Amino acid sequence: MTTISKSQPIMMRTALIGLIFSVIVSLWGQYASAQMNYHYITRTQIPLCLMAPFLLLILIPNLLLRSRNASRALNTSELITIFCMGLVASMVPDWALVRYLVSLITAPNYFASQENQWAERFFEFLPQWLVVPNDNGQVSYFYAGLPSGGSIPWRAWFYPLFWWMSAMGALLFVGTCLIVILRKQWVEHERLHFPMGEVALRLMEIDEDGSRIPRLYRNRVFQIGFMITIAIMCWNIISFWGFLPRIPIPNQYTSIVLDPAFPPLNIRLAPFVLCFAFFVNLEILFSVWVFQLFRIIEMGMLNRFGIISGSTSIVPGGLVSIQLCGGLIMFVLWGFWMARGHLKQVVYHAFGRKTELRDADELFSYRTAVFGLIAGAVYLVAWLNAIGFTVPIAVLFLFFLYVFYIGIARVLAEGGLVNLDLPINAHAFTVGMVGSANLTGSTLTGLGLTNAFARNWRTFTMVSLSHVAWLRDSIWPNRGMLMLWLSAAFVVSVVTSFSYVIYSGYTQGADNLQVNLTSTGILFYDLIVKWMRNATSISDLEIIFLTSGAAINMLLVAGRFFFFWWPLNPIGFVIGASAPIMNFVFTFFVAWLIKVILMRMGGVSLYRKTQPLFLGILVGYILGVVMAYAVDTVWFPDTPHAVEIF
Repeated sequence: MTTISKSQPIMMRTALIGLIFSVIVSLWGQYASAQMNYHYITRTQIPLCLMAPFLLLILIPNLLLRSRNASRALNTSELITIFCMGLVASMVPDWALVRYLVSLITAPNYFASQENQWAERFFEFLPQWLVVPNDNGQVSYFYAGLPSGGSIPWRAWFYPLFWWMSAMGALLFVGTCLIVILRKQWVEHERLHFPMGEVALRLMEIDEDGSRIPRLYRNRVFQIGFMITIAIMCWNIISFWGFLPRIPIPNQYTSIVLDPAFPPLNIRLAPFVLCFAFFVNLEILFSVWVFQLFRIIEMGMLNRFGIISGSTSIVPGGLVSIQLCGGLIMFVLWGFWMARGHLKQVVYHAFGRKTELRDADELFSYRTAVFGLIAGAVYLVAWLNAIGFTVPIAVLFLFFLYVFYIGIARVLAEGGLVNLDLPINAHAFTVGMVGSANLTGSTLTGLGLTNAFARNWRTFTMVSLSHVAWLRDSIWPNRGMLMLWLSAAFVVSVVTSFSYVIYSGYTQGADNLQVNLTSTGILFYDLIVKWMRNATSISDLEIIFLTSGAAINMLLVAGRFFFFWWPLNPIGFVIGASAPIMNFVFTFFVAWLIKVILMRMGGVSLYRKTQPLFLGILVGYILGVVMAYAVDTVWFPDTPHAVEIF
C-alpha cells in the first residue's frame, strides 16, 4: 500500500506526449475520413482513430523501450493519462462532432433554393452569427474549391465557430459536472463494471514484478489470438489485388427474413465489437439478443394486425422503438431515484455541510460540480434563447437532452457495448411532445440548429468523460491537474480537426471530400421545413407505447430486485431500438454463447484464462486495420476497402 496521501501534478513529459498524441488522433481521424472514406474509425464509443495510434505510436514503442531501458519507459499511470487525453481528443473528428457542425454552419447560405423554400420558411429566424456568410463566396469556394490565387477566408469562420464552441464547451462542462456528481454512485454504490475501460486497462498493464515484457503479451493464448487474426487480416489485404478469395471476417450484412411483415434479423460477425462484448456481463448479453427477438416479433405482429403509426416525430422506427425508448427514459429517472441519498450528500457537501464525500476522489470538487452545473445550465438556456428558443422550451429541451445523454453513459458504464447509438434525439422528441403547431418559427429554427449536438451520440453523451473518471482511480500519484490537460487535449483536437476540414475544403473542394457534408446539411435544414409545413405531435397511440415501455422497464427492475435468478437486464430493453445493436445482434449472441460454454466447462477460472485470446484478437485486428489503411493509401486511394475496418 502506498504511503502517498496526496496526488501530485501530472509530469510535464506525460502531458506533452498526451497533447501530441491528441493532435495525431484528431488529425488522422479527420484525414482518414475525409480522404479515404474510413469514417467508421470515428464512430464507436472507443474509436479506432484512438486505439490504432495508441497501440502503434504509444504502447508498442513503450514496450520496446521498456525491454531495453525500463527506467525511461512510461509507467501504467502515464499510459492511462495519455490514453484519457486521446479519448477526449477523439470526441471531435468527423462523426464525433466536425461533420455535424460544419454541415450546419455552411449549408443555409449555399444550398437555399426556390425548391427547398428555406429562405421563405426560416431565414428570418436564422441567427446569421452562427453560420458562415456567402456574400463574397466564402461558402461557395469551400464546397467548390478556391480559384487560382485565392486565399482561405479564415475570419469568416472564426465568429460562428467561436459562438458554437462556447455552447459546446458549456455542454461538455455541464456533462462533466454531472459525471463528478454521479461517479461515486455508479462506481462505489452500484459497482458498475465499465467493460470498455477494463479492456483498455488490460492492454496497458505493466507487471509490478519488474518484468520487461508485461504478462499479457507473454501469454501464449494472447499470442495465438493475435497471430490468427493478423494472418486473416494479411490474407484479406492480399485479396485487394484479386489474387486470393477474401475471408469473410468481418462479413457483409446477411439478413434472415422470417416473414414479409417482420423486420429482418441481421447476421454479421464484427471482431472489434466481439472483443469488447466478451468482457460484458452474461446477463446483459443475453438480454440484448432476447429483446432483439422481442422487437422483431412485436413489430411483425403489429404489422400483421395493421397497428402502425405514420408519425416519426418522436422516434424513427415506429411504435416498438417508441416503446423501447420509453424504457430508456424510465431507466434514467429510476437511476436518479436510486441515487437520491447520494445526491443529497453531494448538495450538502457543496454547501459546506459535513459529509463522508472526498473531493480528492473526483475530477474536481463537488462544490465546483454543483455550482458549475447551475452556471452552465443558465448559460445554455441563455444561448438557446438567443438562437430563438423560448425559455420554457429551452429548459424542457435541455431536460430531455441530458436524460438521453445520461442514459447512454449509464448503459455503457455497465454494458460496455462499444458500438452504440440511439434513435431518440432530444430536438425531435421535444417537437413531438409539445407539437410543432404550438412552437414559434424561431423556436423550430433553433431546434433545427441543435442537430449539431442533439443527435450526437459520441461527443456530448458523457461516455468518454465517465470512463475518464473511472480510469482516474488507476492513475497514482501523478494525477493532479488532469482536468486541465483533458481540456487542453479537447481544444487541441478542435483546432486540428476544424482547421484541416476548412483547409482541405478550400484547397480540394468539400464536395470532393468523403465526409458528405452536402446531404448532412440538407437533411438538417429540411427537417425545419418539415416541422413548419406539417403539424407534428405525439399521438395517443404513441403515448400508450411510450408509457408501456416505462412500465416494462419497471417490471424488469422489479424482477432483478425480488428474484436472484432473474435473467433479464433492463439494458437489453432500453437499447433495443439502437441501429448498431440491431446490426450486430449476431455478434452479441456469439459472445454470449462463447461465454456460456466457457462458464459451463470451466467456470470463472476458464473464462479469465480465455480473456487474453480476445485481447490478442483485438490487438491483431486493430493493427490489421492500420495495415489495410496503409495499403489503401498507397495502392487504392480512389477505391479504399472501407469494409475492412469493421
